Amino acid sequence: MLRHKLNNQAAQVLSWKQVRSAIARALGPVGFLAVLSACGGGGSSGPAPISVNISPASPQAIDATQTISITATVANDSSGEGVSWSLTGAGSLSNQTSTSVTYNAPGSMITSAQNATVIATSVADSSKSASLNITANPLPTITTTSLPNATKGLAYNQVLTESGGTPPFTWIILAGAPPNGLNFNASMASITGTPSGGGTWYFLPQLTDATGLSTQGFSLNGASGYPLSITVQATIPSGNPIPFISQPLVPDAAAPGGAGLALTVNGAGFVSGAAVNFNGTALTTTFVSSTQLTANVPASEIASAGTASVTVVNPAPGGGASNVVYFPVATPEAAVTLSNVSGSPMQTDPPSAFPVSIAVADFNGDGKPDLAVTNQNPGTITIFLGTGQADGTFTEPASSPITLQTVPFSAGLPQNPGLTLVGDFNNSGNPGLAVLQASADNVAILFGNGNGSFTQSTATAYTQGCPSGLAAADFIGNGNVDLVVTNSCGAALAFLLGYGDGAFTYEPASPPAMDGGCLVGGDFNGDGKLDLACALYDEGSATTFVYVLLGNGDGTFTQVPGSPITITGVIGGALIAGDFNGDGKLDLGMTTGPSLNEGSTPGAVYIFLGNGDGTFTPASGSPIAVGIEPGPIAMADFNGDGKVDLAIGNVMSNNVTLLLGNGDGTFTEATGSPFAVGRGPGALAVADFIGSGRLGLAVVNYYDRTISILVQQP
Repeated sequence: MLRHKLNNQAAQVLSWKQVRSAIARALGPVGFLAVLSACGGGGSSGPAPISVNISPASPQAIDATQTISITATVANDSSGEGVSWSLTGAGSLSNQTSTSVTYNAPGSMITSAQNATVIATSVADSSKSASLNITANPLPTITTTSLPNATKGLAYNQVLTESGGTPPFTWIILAGAPPNGLNFNASMASITGTPSGGGTWYFLPQLTDATGLSTQGFSLNGASGYPLSITVQATIPSGNPIPFISQPLVPDAAAPGGAGLALTVNGAGFVSGAAVNFNGTALTTTFVSSTQLTANVPASEIASAGTASVTVVNPAPGGGASNVVYFPVATPEAAVTLSNVSGSPMQTDPPSAFPVSIAVADFNGDGKPDLAVTNQNPGTITIFLGTGQADGTFTEPASSPITLQTVPFSAGLPQNPGLTLVGDFNNSGNPGLAVLQASADNVAILFGNGNGSFTQSTATAYTQGCPSGLAAADFIGNGNVDLVVTNSCGAALAFLLGYGDGAFTYEPASPPAMDGGCLVGGDFNGDGKLDLACALYDEGSATTFVYVLLGNGDGTFTQVPGSPITITGVIGGALIAGDFNGDGKLDLGMTTGPSLNEGSTPGAVYIFLGNGDGTFTPASGSPIAVGIEPGPIAMADFNGDGKVDLAIGNVMSNNVTLLLGNGDGTFTEATGSPFAVGRGPGALAVADFIGSGRLGLAVVNYYDRTISILVQQP
């Protein structure tokens, strides 16, 4: 029976083979395969294989400390389990999920390129994976730490170098500039050209690599951001000095309509051939010595009321015009009354800024006094051009306010400018400005264009240590303005040699052991060379020291025997130098506040009479009581009696004290003094703002952010 069944099955199999063969013969090969497919013949295909893809897929290059976000996709993975991540080489992985991961490059301490491979492996099929190759480069670094000196008139070519980072690189000069005549080629990172002027120029290069990471300046002791500098060596030709006029003129005022007069001008740096200019007109001048000139002022120059600008001009080579001293022409008066002009106080610009300093000069050449007001927060300079009208009004040109440029060695720091002085720093014949920037270790230089606008020098005057005092004059005697700075940190006294192009070279002076302080210049020993007096306060001993430094005529100074003058229990403020007793020798005045209860106890002015050899003697009646926290001090003959008077801004009393000189080194407070101004009178400037022949004051009110214009009405 069993055999019968097997035989029947075999017969059935043979029958199917016969059938299939018959179909194949009838349809041919192609038709036969189609029938098999339709009938499910030929077996069945398995599931598609798993594959892993990673993004980014191409090799990557980044810098140390940077990261890359990586994603993976798994095709034909019905499990949805995604991938597992692994790393070979440098760096680390974080934020791992089944589809993404973050690669973290090694830290900033690597010094050479590091390689890494990130691998994504399918969880469902560990034989399937994808990988990403990564190169981690050291951080980009500017490796040029110094540049060789250049020479004026000779070709110069230097290339800045770098290491680390991911190319390609982009270079720019972020702040400052190469010297005049040299250019920076960003594509080649090269400085080329022919220098056209002397001095030291600072600039801050910035390097950015392909990843967008930037570095500024070179690194020192692990910190970047140090600027590069190029000193252009230039022979400064010998020439005549820029003269300096001491106050007062003798006489220092005249009544209108009188006869011509003989004018004596005292100062320093006078040479044979020098001319006294009276409102720009050269007078017949007699050279007496390097410290004195006499000139004849014709009656026509003083025929009517007004205020003349007196300068001394030395002939070329070198030479140039001195500082301006005003000569009032008005009837003398016993009493002085100062009052605000219409529209005073004026708002500074921008209104949010805090005015801290003020300078007066004729910036647009129209013969009328203008103002430059220096502001903090932001660091700007507001220019007010005087109209010379009886209402004492000013106009602000379109070029104002001026925003001070970023300083290359203090990029990113607030400008916080301060004391501002007038000077011709590029020998253009136009008054410019020097602005002390304590937080930036710099003196900003602005060239006057002669029309009320200014151009900032691309050079920076590096002071090397928290500058607090500034003097600008020709201390070398070669026809260029130099700078002397006192520093509260670093070198106590710095001499910045001027080249007449707005650039300077830092030269440590021969300072005493002092720390910052206020400066005033003058010829204290009558040798025709400019000297310095510096006041500073030592908190530890509650003592103010007044140093007297005699100029050697070469940018160095010698401390006078017996210097400093010491005053215990007071905080020294501003200094001023003038002849207060008419003996032809410069004296000193200094504002002070008490070391205790400074903000509520009245301060005083100390007067020291010069002996003509650099030493000083306290004057009779000194100190003179004034207001609370006296700060700025100015001098002029306010009542036209031929004697020097003093004006003092009392910062916490919100007023100005006027002390009328008696001509013997003593002073008497004027009737009606003190005169009210705004809050925080921190700076003063003297001029005749209404053309009356009587001098007035421009007062910076720090807390009110205003400027008061006080005049004497005719």
